[in-house]
Amino acid sequence: MDNSAAPGMQLPWAGKKVSPEQVEVELSTLWRLASDNMRISQNMNVRTSVLNFVICAQDEKTARQASAVLRDLASTHIARVTLLILDTRSDGPSEVSTWITLRSFPIISDIMRHHFEQVTATVSGKAVQYVDNIVQSLLKPDLPVYLWWLNDLPTDHDIFHRLISLSSRVIIDSSHFTQPEAQISAASAILQQAPQCALSDLTWGRVTAWRELIAQFFDIPEYRPYLMALDTISIEHAISTSSQALDHHSSQMNPIRALLLAAWLKTRLGWKLSEDENDNYRDTGAGTYSWHMSDRDMSKVVTQPLMVTSDGKNTSIPLGGITISIQTREPVKSAPGTLCLVRMVGTVEGKEAIFTIERGDDDEHVITTAEVPGIPRPPRTVSIAATHKESDLLHNELEIMGRDHLYEQTLHEVFALLAQ
Repeated sequence: MDNSAAPGMQLPWAGKKVSPEQVEVELSTLWRLASDNMRISQNMNVRTSVLNFVICAQDEKTARQASAVLRDLASTHIARVTLLILDTRSDGPSEVSTWITLRSFPIISDIMRHHFEQVTATVSGKAVQYVDNIVQSLLKPDLPVYLWWLNDLPTDHDIFHRLISLSSRVIIDSSHFTQPEAQISAASAILQQAPQCALSDLTWGRVTAWRELIAQFFDIPEYRPYLMALDTISIEHAISTSSQALDHHSSQMNPIRALLLAAWLKTRLGWKLSEDENDNYRDTGAGTYSWHMSDRDMSKVVTQPLMVTSDGKNTSIPLGGITISIQTREPVKSAPGTLCLVRMVGTVEGKEAIFTIERGDDDEHVITTAEVPGIPRPPRTVSIAATHKESDLLHNELEIMGRDHLYEQTLHEVFALLAQ
């Protein structure tokens, strides 16, 4: 318990307040106290961490919410957690305060328990400029460092770059960006300026189920010719009321998931944007976009395609080109930016096929339909509930040791699409 009556920020949920130089000593004391607990015997003698997990928040409320998410991660990723609260206001006092605690979770039963260490630090004023040195002193040596940056990216990119230099992987969540377009473009620019950075996005995990369902359509040999004959792709994302956006810590309109899906389709099928800028449309305020694809780079197509025959000639793209459009759907109960619909239309030898994925009546299921001439198939209901829980998305990210090259490529494509 933090029994300190000293002035300044009080974080009773963060444990015991200690001076930064005493963090390791005080943690050792907590471990000894924990091992003396007779109910859990000597199970606490082993101090194990498989990674350093640094979480950066810009206010106490967000930090506390992130701390709660850790309960679902501890059993699979025992880490030295450093929860960093950055006060980037230039007029604030320059100081560093730290709290420590051991957090416990059962392994087999309540008798067999493991703990992980959590250090919470607040950094304010000019001390923020030395945040990398502060974090470095709190890390366990010889373990990978995962950095999770909460909410908007910092306006001072130098702070972000300092923390990136310490990290093996960097995780963001663009679903909570208050200025989605500007922030996702900034993420692409930061990645280009720091090529050693392994960047990933929890929003990319939310799109994964939709990408898999799109790919599954064309696992069926009879459907595969329509993949290279697609000429119209429509994507819809949800807009929310101001209260719903506040609940999800986001803006009322966040097109990032739709943009990532559109960019992924473009990269996987080797599409190239029309050189005529008049073919493309963008209305940021309304959350609507449209791009025209007039060519295809066959070297970038991910699978060996079946060519489409038209007028006796083989072509790698429909003669009229391809249009990808993003539209909004009126306020729904889902979080801002939630994907609501993907519809793909292709024509082969005069026969039109429509492939649709549409959100069901609840937020956890989608309905997939394939309307292909001569091949009747009933609609299918698929659960996508696993894409909603933040701890599950984080779990998947912490399993990745290297870079997510597909996400990075898609992120740069989003940047290119927004530049049109």
